[in-house]
Amino acid sequence: MRQFSRYLFLLIFTFVSACAPNPIATAIATVTTFPVTPTPSVQEITFTTPDGKDIPGLLYGSGETVVIFSVMGNCKRGWEDMAQRVAENGMMALTYQWRGCTESGTVLESQLQKFVDDLRGAIRFVRDQGAKKIILAGASLGGVASAKLAVESSPNALIIVASPREIEEWGFEIGLGDVNIDMPKLFITAENDGVVSMERSHELFDLVAEPKEWQTYPGTAHGTDLFDTESGEAMQKRILDFILMIAAKP
Repeated sequence: MRQFSRYLFLLIFTFVSACAPNPIATAIATVTTFPVTPTPSVQEITFTTPDGKDIPGLLYGSGETVVIFSVMGNCKRGWEDMAQRVAENGMMALTYQWRGCTESGTVLESQLQKFVDDLRGAIRFVRDQGAKKIILAGASLGGVASAKLAVESSPNALIIVASPREIEEWGFEIGLGDVNIDMPKLFITAENDGVVSMERSHELFDLVAEPKEWQTYPGTAHGTDLFDTESGEAMQKRILDFILMIAAKP
């Protein structure tokens, strides 16, 4: 009788266990159905420069902190991944190209020389979008434009990648009055940049007022081409950390 009772108990236990939900399977199902954070939106926009030129751009994400990414003088795109990372962290980013950049890939130098006005238009556009904090980030020619407008536009921070103080063939120069402003500044370049030497980049770094930071990476890559090197991930993180620090300030 005792054996029969034990047998009956085991039979009932087995039946109940088979009918009950498997806690491991339930946990796995819960994980696989957990909602995924949506990809930040990217909008095609157009902004107008002070001299009336309409320039197309891409606006990533949303938020009151906005990073304006300006490209190099060869019109090569290079900031898109960085803009996406900014948007994924709850901020807005704007990328665009100079008016001198054509769809065929050629560069119209006479139009390219109006690059500072192009950035002025971008700054006015993001302010119209409700930007409370603006960070100007530029590589090569983009960094020159960002530095030139530092005092005039009073952004919250500057990120300058491989940019000289002068463009001799255009008679263009950044003066102390352009950059003598108290805000955080991050300078980045490759140790053996083949286009703008580290020494020329350091001339602009030496000119600007404190606070400022200097960061170099190995190699010869110029500007945003550094993202395509072994240092690319470290460089992205360095820039993003700097941006997040600015965004967190009251």
